[in-house]
Amino acid sequence: MLKNKYGCFSEDKKEYIITDPRTPKPWINVISNSDYSLMVSQTGGGCSWRGNAGQNRLTRLYQDLIKDNYGKYFYLRDLNSKDIWSITYQPMQVKYQEFEVSHGIGYSVFKYKVNDVLSEMKIFVVPDKPLEIIEIEVTNQSKETKKLDLTSYFEWEAGIHPDEHREFHKLFMETTYHEDLKAIKLRKYNWGFGDKNGLQNNADWDFVGFHAISEPVKSYNTDKEKFIGMYNSERNPSALNEAELSNSSGRFGDPTGSLQTEFVLKPNESKTIVYTIGVTQLGKNEIPGIEQEYENPDELIKKYTNTIGAKQAFEQVKIFWDELLSGDYVESPDDAFDIMTNTFAKYQAISCRLWAKTAYYQTSGGYGFRDQLQDSLIFLESKPELTKKQILLHASKQFQAGDVYHWFVTYQGWGPRGNCSDDLLWMPFVLYYYLEETLDYSILEEVVPFVDGSKATIYEHCKRAINKVLSRFSERGVPLMGSHDWNDGLSAVGFKMKGESFWMSSFLYMVLKQFKDLSKKQEDLDFVKVCEDNSEKIKTTFNSYGWDGAWYMQAITDDGLRIGSIENEEGKIFLMPNSWAIISDIIPKDRIKQVIESINDYLLKEHGTLLNYPAFTKPRTDVGYVTRYAPGLRENGGVYTHAATWAVTAFAKAGYPDLAYKAYAGICPPNRTKDPDLYLAEPYVTCGNSDGPISPMYGRGGWSWYTGSAQWLHRVAVQDIIGVKATFKGLSIAPSLPTAWNEARYFRKFRNANYDIQIKRGKIKGIIVDGNLNKSNTIPDFQDNKDHLVIVTI
Repeated sequence: MLKNKYGCFSEDKKEYIITDPRTPKPWINVISNSDYSLMVSQTGGGCSWRGNAGQNRLTRLYQDLIKDNYGKYFYLRDLNSKDIWSITYQPMQVKYQEFEVSHGIGYSVFKYKVNDVLSEMKIFVVPDKPLEIIEIEVTNQSKETKKLDLTSYFEWEAGIHPDEHREFHKLFMETTYHEDLKAIKLRKYNWGFGDKNGLQNNADWDFVGFHAISEPVKSYNTDKEKFIGMYNSERNPSALNEAELSNSSGRFGDPTGSLQTEFVLKPNESKTIVYTIGVTQLGKNEIPGIEQEYENPDELIKKYTNTIGAKQAFEQVKIFWDELLSGDYVESPDDAFDIMTNTFAKYQAISCRLWAKTAYYQTSGGYGFRDQLQDSLIFLESKPELTKKQILLHASKQFQAGDVYHWFVTYQGWGPRGNCSDDLLWMPFVLYYYLEETLDYSILEEVVPFVDGSKATIYEHCKRAINKVLSRFSERGVPLMGSHDWNDGLSAVGFKMKGESFWMSSFLYMVLKQFKDLSKKQEDLDFVKVCEDNSEKIKTTFNSYGWDGAWYMQAITDDGLRIGSIENEEGKIFLMPNSWAIISDIIPKDRIKQVIESINDYLLKEHGTLLNYPAFTKPRTDVGYVTRYAPGLRENGGVYTHAATWAVTAFAKAGYPDLAYKAYAGICPPNRTKDPDLYLAEPYVTCGNSDGPISPMYGRGGWSWYTGSAQWLHRVAVQDIIGVKATFKGLSIAPSLPTAWNEARYFRKFRNANYDIQIKRGKIKGIIVDGNLNKSNTIPDFQDNKDHLVIVTI
């Protein structure tokens, strides 16, 4: 399905199958259980970590999308012919008879056949344990008996990444071999954090790494030089020219992990070998802000490093991901739409963006305050309690004054405090949609501490966030830009706390209108009036000062210069203030058509909606680093996919279904399977950006996987195109199907009931629920644990 020269989707639309290892860029999978994570490319490259890929990397990978030459590798050796090959394309790149990599939901499978020996390696993360399982089945498809051995190899990193002073860090590591467990263990006596007395380099890495095998160990090695040999590489390791590995361990090498086992296969005989790699907590708790309980690595090794344990764990993986992804399901005339909406957008948002927080283009230091809050909306249809968990976590990163960390790390929880204008408002924004989905008003009374002491209810946390923003206005009543708004690249527009953001006007207006309803629910009438008075003021100033004749401006700089104005030669029009003017309802109805025409004329392109136009060609010190990107890249005149999803919402809400679908189709990754050598990125997950028309590589994708666009791509598909939204009263249905579609079907779990919503075109418009005509576009909120059939005629 949707095949190109590098691969295709499986018929069930739940795997991407790669048939040529030399993809235009590494095409990867990011697999996480929310605690332990790994990423693996189609060549076998990648690494593993726990909690945070920047603070607690387990295995080493240096960022290099060209070479892709760091990974966890496995070598097969024919002991009779002396032939050696890796069972993934890297590192040896041996000519193969068969090659296939399937990236699935929570797993990847590598098939590689050399010399009539077929290997099939499946790699996955156990759902609730800090380890990965590598299950390798080797089959002799020749007519001769084969005497083989299998050897693993990877580099330990153990702690802070990147370990720039590698020669220093390796001095603190110790490897040990445990014959009874058939396992290597790793300790490191320096994590890199200060201890409780403030002393640096004086506290252990509070973990034990391990690597184990199910079969008898022929030999082992834990030193890079002894395995690779001086001036060699993973492509031709000297250790595999010897009968056995060095059986080295201790504190005086460059720590790696290798376990070798030998076996004989008769013709058509198969053997399965199970490896595990993982990391458990020591619980020494020598570092302030990090409290951990002891975990026994031996128990995990014994339970999972065998074929029975591996098989049971993989069954758990399938159940685990099915529960997370099964909250809604769509059937449409567009396979690409269905693939992303049902499976890959949800998987990407959860496994990579929320949990792993790392991919090939970026190793993240932790959580973005606004970022993972938005991402957590992906749980609403399946496990809204996980959205709630995210809200509570982020509330704990707020100061009593109402402002928040711009981002914060996993271990110790610190982050930068600044004057970003929008971060703090995403907490009440996401809270509102959580309440619309669940009616769980008890969250408003949940008490959460502030970063700097004291504590308050979630309702109070959100009020303080809003009040903080309401204290940041220009003299004429427009919200201040501050360090930047949602567009971080506008980093010089308002740093003097004078510049204005018109996008912030629309966002704040929307939050105030929403929070007014919650304040009424709380009988907080004084704050109801605060919301009402300020929303009206903002609406007036936005439409008076932000309107530029045919669209809304983005901002006014500290020095009073217009950004996103007809008078600008570069950066003449920006998407965000115009799409959000429609999304937030701050725009007068008589301007909607003009704004839609402006977005369509200047910004909507073949590969999505540009963030601004024309691109900046010269750096501007009064605008920010967005102007320092090459023209057409990322936020500088490119399609920034996160923002481009909001164009879909704006077009649909304004009543332009075909433009909404065009805006969606341009950023829907499977639609790029027809031009993979231009697009470069994976056709099964969203990329953070694609080059704009001024770029010589117009349409090139970049920054894939780790992008906030995945959740929003799912959300705009179901809420704006299919048109089904949760409201306090029930599901609201207002489809915006493109004219090329005559029907669509949507299955949705909602408040303890199941809805089968069938949309079709017909002469008589209306909604029929369980055979009865519905009097509005909001269907009854049954909450009865039953199935309900909804027929929608448009």
